[in-house]
Amino acid sequence: MSSPAATEFTRFFRADDIGTLECQAARYVDYSFAPHFHEEYVINTLLDGVQSYAYQGGQYRAGRGALVLVNPGAVHTGKAGSDGGWAYCGYFPSVALMRELAEQLAGRPVEPFFRDTVVIDPELAERLERLYRILSDSDDALLRESWLYAVLGDVVTRHMLGHTPQAIQARHSVERVRQLLADRLADNLSLTELAATVGLSPYHLNRSFRIAYGLPPVAWRNQLRLTRGRALLAQGVPSGEVAGRLGFADQPHFTRAFRQALGITPAAYQQGLGVTARVAR
Repeated sequence: MSSPAATEFTRFFRADDIGTLECQAARYVDYSFAPHFHEEYVINTLLDGVQSYAYQGGQYRAGRGALVLVNPGAVHTGKAGSDGGWAYCGYFPSVALMRELAEQLAGRPVEPFFRDTVVIDPELAERLERLYRILSDSDDALLRESWLYAVLGDVVTRHMLGHTPQAIQARHSVERVRQLLADRLADNLSLTELAATVGLSPYHLNRSFRIAYGLPPVAWRNQLRLTRGRALLAQGVPSGEVAGRLGFADQPHFTRAFRQALGITPAAYQQGLGVTARVAR
């Protein structure tokens, strides 16, 4: 994939015929991402320029040939680290897809996570770039699936570790709150109400949640609303209906928040996916 011209763009497509997976190619020059997270894993390979970003309390830079790896729920930012901005192709594989692959490789239940966020692995970076072209351009099901599992399998074996179920259990209380927020995303839940469900004080819940997920509950909820909104838009749901389903004040509020997080409007996102929003009833 040749380096694109130094103008901003972002393109998305999905490869759900293989697994729950969204793919993206983008270049950003002036645009900066506010702190946000994804429910999926993020696997980006840098094609040009330099990306600078905050992640898990640290500051990082990644240049051409580097991989940028982000765990689900981990808060991060993004901005240009050089005058020409940065360009990349990337993948958002679902937790279920990566967990299934990791468990097949490990032969036991694990919760895979990236141990480093910037990785120098030129051979894998080149294959990730080729994978993007295959998923984007080929209709050969065997080719697509073979390449995806081979490349993601190497991502797992080279750059991920696994939490055991026992280690996961230690986060049970804040995980229950996280799940409650996810299940009742449009509801006006209070911190006191959430804390009472797990037997913590509001102060300790706020602090423990931020330590576990990088954001306090209110910010995490707001980011999840955007993530769920993105999925609904991909299904052709009109942006006004998305706003109502997810607890946004109105459609303009959703549009502003979506553009701040992704750099494009909901309408442009649907257009890029080739999705036509159905007529609202």
